Amino acid sequence: MLSSRRRTSEEGDVTNEIVAPAEAQQPIGPPADYPIWHGSFPMRPFIAGRLRADRFLVAGEGIRVRDAGGRWFLDARSSCWNLGLGYSADEVKEAIRRQLDELPNATLLAYDRPAAVTLEYARALRDAFDSRLPYLRFGNSGSQMTETAVLLSRFVRTLEGTPERTAILSFQFSYHGLGPGASAFSGLAANFNACGPLLPDVHFLPVEGGWAANVSRALDELGPERTSAVIVEPQMGSRGFVPEPDDLVAVADLCRQHGVHFVADEVTTGFGRTGAMSRCLDLGIEPDMIVLGKNVTSGYVPIGVLLLSDELYELAAAPDPPRILTAGSATDGHPVAAAAGLAVLRVYERDGILDHVRSVGAFLQERLRALHAEAIGSGDVQGAGLMQLFPLVDAEGKPWPPPKLDQLRLACEDHGLLLSIALSGLWIVPPLISTESDCVEIVEALEAALADVRGAGAEAVGAGSTQEARP
Repeated sequence: MLSSRRRTSEEGDVTNEIVAPAEAQQPIGPPADYPIWHGSFPMRPFIAGRLRADRFLVAGEGIRVRDAGGRWFLDARSSCWNLGLGYSADEVKEAIRRQLDELPNATLLAYDRPAAVTLEYARALRDAFDSRLPYLRFGNSGSQMTETAVLLSRFVRTLEGTPERTAILSFQFSYHGLGPGASAFSGLAANFNACGPLLPDVHFLPVEGGWAANVSRALDELGPERTSAVIVEPQMGSRGFVPEPDDLVAVADLCRQHGVHFVADEVTTGFGRTGAMSRCLDLGIEPDMIVLGKNVTSGYVPIGVLLLSDELYELAAAPDPPRILTAGSATDGHPVAAAAGLAVLRVYERDGILDHVRSVGAFLQERLRALHAEAIGSGDVQGAGLMQLFPLVDAEGKPWPPPKLDQLRLACEDHGLLLSIALSGLWIVPPLISTESDCVEIVEALEAALADVRGAGAEAVGAGSTQEARP
């Protein structure tokens, strides 16, 4: 039974009241009292002006989360886009507890005694994708598996006798993770320039001007005989861009024509987020590899998955003489993650999650487009399922600058709504169990926040609020 478990007060209204003592609203102390170093986050401003005890999250229920100050928020960013079944997926929690009692650890690395539950899960996962990419590797994150995909592509080239095919094509402003390899082929300069040379022979293509046209031009310049793979996000998270489906199909066709591996990074778009197990497969595209993560275990246990085609598996797994792709870790295929993943698949089947996401996603998009037409003037909301992009541009059509986007994000928090920002606007990415009623609440809170931003300067939004400087 789908339930978002709306939190209410005794009077029946959604409660965002502060219940923490006044001292909880004070800074928690000097930086030495906060030993965490966040990933991809500016620590100094946070510690200097935003670090306060009442900001920390302490509880979650349904699609809502509570901070130490007592406020409940509708989590329309699904934690980090990975909380597909919300905070109260009891069947998944029970599967995790049971597996911890039965077999809390096993490994797929090097040894020949995998956990039975991991094999059971691999078979179930293959069947969930209709055996269209029938083999898979497990890892611990999407970042790890995008790196594995690129390594596998180049590894196969050496087996084929074409080791010169090393070029990787990616897109500017793309995001494929934060490991040393994933950062190298993510099109965010702050990631790949920060630590000196990373993975060589990566080429970034413009987002605008048509993806297929840009890939075709790059293949002409580099030569297909030098190109190993193209890696794409079916919907670009960090950039905030949704390519036309026909353009994505054309990229896949080009790859097939030239023998270039088509790698679909579906860590965000896959596993129901866009209303299908795979956005690419739903569009009729058959990638050589699909990378999954995030919602695979509803975010309860770390996991990454790489699905690969028959052809790639036969090349990579059975060369003569044998050769090994040396990528992986001791916790790949962890039995607890496998148990959680099996439970998620059962919930998806029982509750019709994919159909639900398609229906509620269409409702959300319609409401967001109406708000966008009224507030921004175009109604140009893009996306599929429960991954909707709300572009924000000024009167000249230029994207809002990051400070103004953050201003709106904080204003949304003042209205009890957590959202993600991209370079071009807002992403609305609520849990997959969200209802039409939840979507109405999201749109109403966003509408109120937009009104706040229009009526106040950046320094005024959140001033005096319990949420004024939330990171």
